[in-house]
Amino acid sequence: MAGIVFGCITPHPPFIVPGIGNDEDKRPASRTIAAMQELTDEFALSHPDTVIIVSPHSYYTEQLKMTVALTGSSDGNLHEWGTSVPGQRFENDRELAELVLEKARDKSVAVKPLEEKNYRLDHGILVPLYFLSNAMKGLPLLPLSFSYLPLKTHFAFGQAIQAAAKEAGRRVAFIASGDLSHYLKGSHYGYHSEGEIFEKNLAEALLRFDAKAVLKLDQDLIERAGECGLRSIVILLGALDGLKAKVNILSHEGPYGIGYMVASFQVKT
Repeated sequence: MAGIVFGCITPHPPFIVPGIGNDEDKRPASRTIAAMQELTDEFALSHPDTVIIVSPHSYYTEQLKMTVALTGSSDGNLHEWGTSVPGQRFENDRELAELVLEKARDKSVAVKPLEEKNYRLDHGILVPLYFLSNAMKGLPLLPLSFSYLPLKTHFAFGQAIQAAAKEAGRRVAFIASGDLSHYLKGSHYGYHSEGEIFEKNLAEALLRFDAKAVLKLDQDLIERAGECGLRSIVILLGALDGLKAKVNILSHEGPYGIGYMVASFQVKT
């Protein structure tokens, strides 16, 4: 089956990667780390041909345009975070990128091709790929970044990605990188009760595989929650639109006052 065959939501705190921080730092996020390892097994079983990933921390984010990597390769490392773990390098799926651009424009989604020599991977990509890279050896990558256009536009972008994957004849795994509320109890950013409400409403909607409920989340609630990953998730839901998927929230916790969710969407053929 060509098209989107697997989707997942991943957090991206650098300290869950070996060599960053110490065991004591990692202990509160132990469920997240275990869930990322479990996610790797599920990911491998989907046997993708190409991996698409969207990060909230892209160096190439545009306010009013989605961005798609047309570069030949992408690479990066987490050395600035204190780890000596080697960096990662991937060949990019330029054919699929061209189709994503075409299908996005067909849907009147503002999109920008990135044609630099090389795409620089940020920590929002490198952290989840640290865990998933063993399951994607040799696979090409397609990095994306979202915009600050309305959520419905991000959903349409996801629909364009699904259409592109089908036309390309690719089995595509989609990774939506993003942390949730930054204002849970214990956060050094402060505490907003709306953070907990946002986390609960989002998790319930995802378990129901209810994209409409996610798109209808109150904008004031979203802003007060201080999330960074909702747009990534909405693009994923657009990419899964019309498909049947088994949703599994492998972990959902708020260590350090920041919401981390690891979830898988196994597409049923």
